[in-house]
Amino acid sequence: MKSKPEVVRAQILVVDDDPAAATATSSILLEFGHAVTVAHGWTDALRAFDPSSTDLVLMDAVMPNVDGLKLTRLLREQSASYVPMVFLTGLTSKEVREQCINAGADDFLTKPVDPLELRVRLKAMLRIRALTKALEDKSREFERAARTDSLTGVGNRRVFDERIMVELSRATRHQRPLSLLMFDLDHFKAVNDRFGHMAGDQLLALFGQVLRDQLRVTDIPCRYGGEEFMIIAPETTADQAKVLAERVRRVFARSAAELKTGPQTVSVGIAGTDMIEGRPDREVLVLTADAALYRAKGRGRDRVEVGGSWPADG
Repeated sequence: MKSKPEVVRAQILVVDDDPAAATATSSILLEFGHAVTVAHGWTDALRAFDPSSTDLVLMDAVMPNVDGLKLTRLLREQSASYVPMVFLTGLTSKEVREQCINAGADDFLTKPVDPLELRVRLKAMLRIRALTKALEDKSREFERAARTDSLTGVGNRRVFDERIMVELSRATRHQRPLSLLMFDLDHFKAVNDRFGHMAGDQLLALFGQVLRDQLRVTDIPCRYGGEEFMIIAPETTADQAKVLAERVRRVFARSAAELKTGPQTVSVGIAGTDMIEGRPDREVLVLTADAALYRAKGRGRDRVEVGGSWPADG
């Protein structure tokens, strides 16, 4: 016995100011196995349209106040992804069809809708929707890979360079505190020499995991290079950053003890805009955090130091 082809269930928005026409169209779509939302006006359509889950829009090309041509532009502005739009129209002139395409419509059907023609157009449009979503997902995956350090799972140097400028500008504009935390794994070269680079990679991966687990949603962790890491902490004073740094330091020491390398530590230098005189820029923040980190190393490692006015003492 021949099995029926699997129906790909789609979320379809039907927009038509004529209740009878909307009901007729939605009934056909329901028979095809799709989920249907009906809107009888442009305001209802804007409320019903879900930028992330609506797969296709079927709309009347001519409606009061805002017609399908204008509504298409409004929905396109909301769309987080590419959503096919098909116009339903009783007009068949070439000029109207050209207007539909120019307004952003992907196809059009003549009213009253023929079920077979609707099925064929739906298959084509939903195939485009599926292919486009797959391409968009792949593009986002590539973008994430380009911005993520593959070993530690935190942002890479590119992310740091971009976000430090954005967050510093925001903090300066709104006169809000911003802190920069610089971490450096202690005696990391000795770990590589004694246990091998694979063990060193495990230690780096562990530290990345600790950062992801311990930081707040607003914090931005990045691998700065080698065994150095940065955390951009918006809305955070230097004293608040120190509390955060101490927590990360303790958790890392406790977690590293379970690796074959045995107990390991990290030193931290902090620069806070609330402790720097004048208008801080990227260079001042980085150099101040680096000077504080150098001081932490010189005072025995496995500690947190907060920088003051740059250049820091010590």
